[in-house]
Amino acid sequence: MSRVTRRAAFAVALTSAAVIMAGCSGSGTPSSRASAAAKDMPERIVGAPKDALSAARPWQDGSAWLLAGGASAGLYKVNLATGHVISSFSVSGSARSVAESSTGILGLGLATASAGVLELLNPGTGRLIRTVPLPAPVRAVVMGPDGRTFFALTGWATSASVTAVAAGSGRIEATVPMPADAVSVVPDAQQATLYALQSNGLVSQISISSGKVLATFRVGQAGRWITISPGGSTLYVLKGTVSVANIAVVDVATESMQRVLPAPGSCQQVLVSASGGQLYEVVGAPGYGNLQVFGV
Repeated sequence: MSRVTRRAAFAVALTSAAVIMAGCSGSGTPSSRASAAAKDMPERIVGAPKDALSAARPWQDGSAWLLAGGASAGLYKVNLATGHVISSFSVSGSARSVAESSTGILGLGLATASAGVLELLNPGTGRLIRTVPLPAPVRAVVMGPDGRTFFALTGWATSASVTAVAAGSGRIEATVPMPADAVSVVPDAQQATLYALQSNGLVSQISISSGKVLATFRVGQAGRWITISPGGSTLYVLKGTVSVANIAVVDVATESMQRVLPAPGSCQQVLVSASGGQLYEVVGAPGYGNLQVFGV
């Protein structure tokens, strides 16, 4: 692991990705149409490392850790208001996803052709605290609402599972079977079930303790990432292709889609702000990267 470099005054060059706009209905008052159109536009676009792949959930201080891939794979702590890189360090080129505990431990998911690993890292130094072997290559890593449990989705072509790992000790607390084509997961507010998004657009709610599927519902086609509001009442589901995508807003109580929000081209991941009032949409491609902030 390379030595941490501090670049508090350095701003990543901001490059905007094209935003796919949702169509506006011709009905309604001019003010309501204007309000809807405003929500289709990002509140701001913040520079991020090019080839951004993943991000940990934002802190209340307005910062978040971003994982960038490519030839110079690294973790970057970014000020979400300005795009300035607060600190950074290099990581393995096989890194695929990152999350952060409430105590600041970073969980970095790695995927090779033959194995998966969760690295627990000290964000202040970039030092490897411990390595947790996983049953398959990592597809996604998220932090539970308790702030101390990483949930790592791993899988092969015909099987997948989620491994719950204690951030402090690295101990495996549970292993939960998943649909083979699961691409993203998020725990509910009680951390009793997991919502597993599949590539075909189905979402399955699965008990962490028993592994049983409790419910399944559809949010569209081509699922890519799923996240949940801080209170656990709303799911946000990124779906579509790299070129054309959108975000389904799903009411958890009724398991029904309430509306659809725009997503920029090359959107890799969606995060919810600590207040629940904003979505951070992670945009990454070989030539650029940014974060687009939308009000909800």
